[in-house]
Amino acid sequence: MSILSLPIYDRVTRANVDALLQGEALAIWIRGFIGVDHCDHIYEQVRMAPLEPLLVHYTREDGTADYHTHANVLRVSDDHQLDGYFELLGAAGAPDAQQEAVQAIMKEYLSSVDKANDTNNRLCAPYRRPCDVLFDHLDDTCGIKVAEYNGIKMKFGTFLLNEKSPDFDNPATIPIHVDSVPSLLFPRLQAQLGAMVYCRVPNVGGELRVYDHPLIPRDAPMPPYLDHSYAYRSLKPCTGDAILINSRRPHAVLPGKDDDRLANIMFIGSDGSRPLSIWT
Repeated sequence: MSILSLPIYDRVTRANVDALLQGEALAIWIRGFIGVDHCDHIYEQVRMAPLEPLLVHYTREDGTADYHTHANVLRVSDDHQLDGYFELLGAAGAPDAQQEAVQAIMKEYLSSVDKANDTNNRLCAPYRRPCDVLFDHLDDTCGIKVAEYNGIKMKFGTFLLNEKSPDFDNPATIPIHVDSVPSLLFPRLQAQLGAMVYCRVPNVGGELRVYDHPLIPRDAPMPPYLDHSYAYRSLKPCTGDAILINSRRPHAVLPGKDDDRLANIMFIGSDGSRPLSIWT
């Protein structure tokens, strides 16, 4: 089914979330999810925090992997993501060595969770983190829990800052990608959503483009023929909006021309049962 005819829902319900997980909806878009004052405070605090470039992992057609720097995208320095560890999996080789690499990856990642959560709580105070507001909303409507690994809770809710750029609509700076955690880390995961709560949105640029292409299977590389000539639907949020998409559908993020774009992002996974799991 072409995404040009897929529905966009304006609220979270169990049926709407299931449709999104199954690729039968384009998005769930909740307008005005958090207040503008809430958003402005968080943006000001994040802008003053130590920030680092975001590296994005991708898989080539030949199965090898590499990283690219996402166009002007920064993360809070204390806020580690799993993307930064994936090269260990590619270097591990044999299955036994890969399992050892997985354990090392998760041990390092999990050791960073408390510090990241403390930092993000401090940046948002006296307001709540947007990811916590979204968690409560999802839990009330369809059931969700924080993902665990070996009984230890993972982190959820990462702030990503797309700095403004005069080159905001240059295809070379807008990588088309999918977000899908490797099966080695979460073998039971069947489907994955990306969820964003927007704390700053530029007037020009800042759209989320979702491309008219089928969902990319887990662990599969991006097709080399997929480029910006494909039809897409553009979702331009306002400050305070929340948007959920199926993160295995190819998409791209435009930076802003006149202002930054700040989002609190997280991933939501389903193994076919309830509750859903949330992490970053």
